[in-house]
Amino acid sequence: MAAVTNFDLFEDLFNFIKNPEVTISDVIKEHGGSSLYIPSYKTTIRNDEICEEYKKRQGEKRLTKKLSKHYDLSEAQILLITKHLREPSSLF
Repeated sequence: MAAVTNFDLFEDLFNFIKNPEVTISDVIKEHGGSSLYIPSYKTTIRNDEICEEYKKRQGEKRLTKKLSKHYDLSEAQILLITKHLREPSSLF
């Protein structure tokens, strides 16, 4: 099972509040006291693009270095963004 990301939590809140039957009281009961971080559009889309490109080109020599140059990020940032693609999923 993949780790729950901040984006997943934000998406859950978004889906909850877009229901027309949900009241402000419902939102407070369900999410009250939570710290809310709204990810930037640019970063979210960029990370999705990096993951897609990484999947297409997986196995290519020096791929992390190439992606880091293309997206003007460090190799460590590319590795962090693509970490879930390299780790085997576990049921436990």
